[in-house]
Amino acid sequence: MKTVKAVRRTQEDRSRTTKEKLLAATIEVLLRDGYSGLTMKEVAKASGVSNGALMHHYANKAELVVEATAMVYEEAIVRGQRMAQTAGAAEKPIEGFITDCLSVYFDWPFLAALESIVVARTDPDLMTRILPVMERYRVTCDDIWMGVFKKAGVPTKRARVLLNLSLNLVRGMGLNRLWRHDDAHYQIYLKEWITMANQQLAQLK
Repeated sequence: MKTVKAVRRTQEDRSRTTKEKLLAATIEVLLRDGYSGLTMKEVAKASGVSNGALMHHYANKAELVVEATAMVYEEAIVRGQRMAQTAGAAEKPIEGFITDCLSVYFDWPFLAALESIVVARTDPDLMTRILPVMERYRVTCDDIWMGVFKKAGVPTKRARVLLNLSLNLVRGMGLNRLWRHDDAHYQIYLKEWITMANQQLAQLK
């Protein structure tokens, strides 16, 4: 019987695995304790990684949080791309875009990012780091869904208006959910908005 040798992991593989553990733990601690309660020591503990290994990859708390937030939004971009490529996306672009927004702003990605954004308002260094992450997500998401609306035959100017109105409606509700957990209430208004938006689209055909 031929012996199969175990494939040794490269240093790059080990480093990537360690960083993934650290970033996942950062999100976990951020959601649980907030930005002010997050410490490098607590992230190391939650990830099972030594303090020395953590400091080897991330020099400070801001660097760690920014990269963790970037990881979250890269995943959100991938999910948005997947949703935009479904067969029904161009048939119901408003519904598709709102569903995409809900998956971010009604869930933990928005909560994690919000913790950083609120602190960054009075921390110029953190704002300089986190703003490009947020802008990349917003620009990429807009480009993805503008393509869907174009495929659906919606003029660019009208598509941009509908996208921004839908985004701000869902994002505002996402903020409101911090103290009012009443998704049935939000769904009523979202359905009303979808009806109004689709009536506008129907007039364009």
